[in-house]
Amino acid sequence: MNYFIQNKKYFYIKIQYWILTGLFLVSTGLYATQYSEKTLDSLKALLNKPDISENDLFFVYKKLTNAYLQSDTKKSLEYAWMGVRFGEKKNNPYLIAEFYYNVGNTYYYANNLDSALYYFKQSSDILKQANTNSADDKEKADYLQQRLFRSMGVINDTYGKYDVALDHYFNAMKIAERINEPDEIIAAYTNLAATYTRMSNYQQAEVYYLKGEKLCKEQNDSTKLATVYTGLCCVFKNKKDYPKALKYGEESDKILSALMDAPVYLLMYANQQLTDVWLKIPDYGKAMEYARKTVEYAKQTGVPAYVASALHTLSTCYLKQERYKDAEETAFLALATDSTDVSTNSFLYDNIAQANIWMGNPKKGIEYSEKTLNAYRAYSNKNFQSSLSEMEVKYETEKKELRITALEKEKRLMMGLSIAGGAVLLLALATFILLWRWTVQKRKLAESKNRQLEQEKQLVATQALLDGETRERARLARDLHDGLGSMLTGAKLSLLEMKRGAKLEYNDVERFDKALGLLDDSVQEMRRVAHHLMPDSLSRFGLKPALSDFCGNYPIINFNYYGDESRLDPNLEVMIYRSIHELVNNALKYSGATQIMVQIMQEPNRIAFTIQDDGCGFDPSAETKGIGLQNIRNRITSFGGSIQIDSKTGEGTEVNGELKIEICTNI
Repeated sequence: MNYFIQNKKYFYIKIQYWILTGLFLVSTGLYATQYSEKTLDSLKALLNKPDISENDLFFVYKKLTNAYLQSDTKKSLEYAWMGVRFGEKKNNPYLIAEFYYNVGNTYYYANNLDSALYYFKQSSDILKQANTNSADDKEKADYLQQRLFRSMGVINDTYGKYDVALDHYFNAMKIAERINEPDEIIAAYTNLAATYTRMSNYQQAEVYYLKGEKLCKEQNDSTKLATVYTGLCCVFKNKKDYPKALKYGEESDKILSALMDAPVYLLMYANQQLTDVWLKIPDYGKAMEYARKTVEYAKQTGVPAYVASALHTLSTCYLKQERYKDAEETAFLALATDSTDVSTNSFLYDNIAQANIWMGNPKKGIEYSEKTLNAYRAYSNKNFQSSLSEMEVKYETEKKELRITALEKEKRLMMGLSIAGGAVLLLALATFILLWRWTVQKRKLAESKNRQLEQEKQLVATQALLDGETRERARLARDLHDGLGSMLTGAKLSLLEMKRGAKLEYNDVERFDKALGLLDDSVQEMRRVAHHLMPDSLSRFGLKPALSDFCGNYPIINFNYYGDESRLDPNLEVMIYRSIHELVNNALKYSGATQIMVQIMQEPNRIAFTIQDDGCGFDPSAETKGIGLQNIRNRITSFGGSIQIDSKTGEGTEVNGELKIEICTNI
């Protein structure tokens, strides 16, 4: 059993990690503020107010991000990114850094530590660009920077990078002391002490916990003082100074029990520390008393890992009291509560094995001893080298050393020469492969660059062609309307005036009226052509009215426009109008459709359109003589958009296009 006893220290380190992570969250301010549904609705309603100030908008985004941290990280992330875009729009590095911090914070809650660390670093880099000319700006930037240091320290501490974590915590402490923020100084002391505890540097841990104690008393902060005392209980327990450990543990429990809003997980951890101390003394009756409280508080947290840990502590107390059946049942209950952690499972299996051996069930005891060993090995492979792995490695190393010592000098020499020759060959081969890959990559890069340049040339040519086409259409429409239209209207008025002053026979009047009718038809046709070339409603009122007029001419077309109706860039409006115009004309001419649906969805950052008909359909991959669809593709591509055509012969056609947009406010 020495092997199992030796490895139990890893289990207690694991428990400390779970709980100290919670302490970190409190000390770094990562816990979210709770908001009622009514408050959340009020905050969301503020976003829709047209006259909301920029300062209020910043705080609404921030409050909504924090409000959803624990309940809905997806929504929290959504509001954090809204804040980032708000900062980018204002070109304010401080605001961008603040919301990048919130993005990282949200990823931390989602247990995506790599992403959290990435965005914390991004925030820190961007913060260096912030304008800190005024004292107020400098203080805000310093406060955010020290939060970033501590948050990055938490993640590096979680990864076991204690030296990096300590550097971050010391940086946070220096800033907190410079800006004279007592709460932040206490948090930094607590962070440092907890990390030193995990490093088994109990002397340094005690130093920073005692500094934290002094400052907590000065600030009259009972919750943080209880946290410090729980940490000191853990320190002195590990130093085997049990009287001091009891003193601090009982004082922490006393303070927390007197508070109305004490965090439940802190009460749980204080009682778990006291349980461990009484098990070490030992006084199993006292240990059992605190173990039961630990289980009660763990259940109140609602965290399965905490409950399983507390039940393991209770099972161990039963085992020490020789209540083997209770020990076994409690261990099984812990496994049923949470069996996701291999380390916790291994010690629960160990308790079950010991209980059954003492109850005279050797078969079951052996079964769970094997499970214990397998769990230890699995945990070792996943996390760190356990004692068993260390012994196996040591044994294999000794065998290899004996084998090498037994080799003759000539064999060693030949083997050395062979290895050296093989290394040279491998090096030469590796050099050749690297040179070959470098050459291939260089050629591919050049080809890719040439293709990119060619595509850019094509896009520039297409855009120039579209601009020229738009200008020419506008000119032709204007000339037809203002020139030919005016002339035809003048001719009609002259003929009417002539009719009033002339006496005509009946037959001549009839022919005269037909001539006037043809003149009216010519004016209408001229106006129709001019409108199709460049609708007046498009330039004056925008995309929706122009398309509504066009689609309204055909009873089989059902037109819908959803979302934002803000004006777009004029060139973009013309391109979308011409594309839809041509697609609808194609459907009218060739599909034989009885129903055509035209639908547009405009959002703040994109616009999408759909043209769907129930006609004969076609094969989009088949070659065609016309260039209409290719022109439409080129137009949309030149604006950075995409188009997808879904059609089968006999099943109708659906065309979907999407483009990113920038709202035009100068129209």
